[in-house]
Amino acid sequence: MSPRQLEYFLEIYNQKSIKKAAEKLIISPQAVSKTIKEIEEELGVKLFLRGKKSLEPTAEAEYLKNHALKILDEYEKINSIKKFNTSKRKVLTLYSIDGFLQYVTVKFIEDFQIAFPDILLNIIETTERDILDKLDQRIIDTAIVTTPPNNDIFTSVYLYSNKNCLVIHKDNPLSKKDEIFEYDLDNQPIAGKGYEYSCYSSNIKRLFQNNINPQIKLETTNDSLIIQMASKNLAIGITLDFIAFNANAKDIVIKPINGVSNRNTFWVENNYAILTKEQQIFRDFLLKWIDYNRSELFNWDFDTK
Repeated sequence: MSPRQLEYFLEIYNQKSIKKAAEKLIISPQAVSKTIKEIEEELGVKLFLRGKKSLEPTAEAEYLKNHALKILDEYEKINSIKKFNTSKRKVLTLYSIDGFLQYVTVKFIEDFQIAFPDILLNIIETTERDILDKLDQRIIDTAIVTTPPNNDIFTSVYLYSNKNCLVIHKDNPLSKKDEIFEYDLDNQPIAGKGYEYSCYSSNIKRLFQNNINPQIKLETTNDSLIIQMASKNLAIGITLDFIAFNANAKDIVIKPINGVSNRNTFWVENNYAILTKEQQIFRDFLLKWIDYNRSELFNWDFDTK
């Protein structure tokens, strides 16, 4: 008795009809009927009795149903083992700062999968503090960060730059200004990424050091929530340029902050670690891909705002 025959039997048991079972299985009623006869002949029992409106399972059918479910479940587990053993895909886990995947877009993933179908990417976006801690503890040996470790243990390679920007409701007077300086944020309600993010924390720290005191209304890892706060005129959002523009939010104006430096992003690897073949492949592909597609990646030109 084959798994296919058991599947046909269970479908008839559930549908109580040869015709309905055939429709579900997308085969002819004759094929379904033939399969049931084959099972009955093999077991030497009657599985269904024809009632007034439907087929009625016999006691033997009830017994077979319970065992058929167990057999098909075990068969599925065996197939899973076979698929696992025959799979050649290697899982490559990488840690990156928040927003990396949104910046390189799905095209990066698509191109990588075409070039290396045997490597399954598992990219974990997290805070930079978390990444730096993992690098320091040798939990990971490679990462994508904005603040590379300042020591001889790691090598960093520049990837790209973004700008921090302000997301302002159109009714806020600051939205009408041609240039916004840090002192304009004094006493303004602010929503941003939080102190786990080095770029945000350094900017906020600098404001307080310069006696500029914004009112921090929200700190969150959720950029869409930051932009929603601005869209509802509850706060001025601080986020990255490409995230702000990609949101396409209503009633907001996106402005640069005069005098604030770019956020640079780097590939980092441990000089004393032996990288796996997959890590080396990803690194080389990433560097070449960024260089080749640089003109297509988001770049905020203030002159065209």
